[in-house]
Amino acid sequence: MPDCGQELRFGTSLTPSAADPAAVVEFALVAEWAGLDLVTVQDHLYQPRFLDTWTLLTWIAARTERTVSRETRAD
Repeated sequence: MPDCGQELRFGTSLTPSAADPAAVVEFALVAEWAGLDLVTVQDHLYQPRFLDTWTLLTWIAARTERTVSRETRAD
């Protein structure tokens, strides 16, 4: 399979559960410690049991040193 000129990266998708916000950020820290390149967070605007995606990504970016954070949209 061609790589389209892109470096292969590995990551994980975090569930932005509002039940324990600190645990979600802790998972991002564990992903960074494990050497993963990125974490993604799903964005469900209509789901009150999930944290606000952009606020969560800001919190993750402030706590991590090198992991790239991205939003993923469920269509």
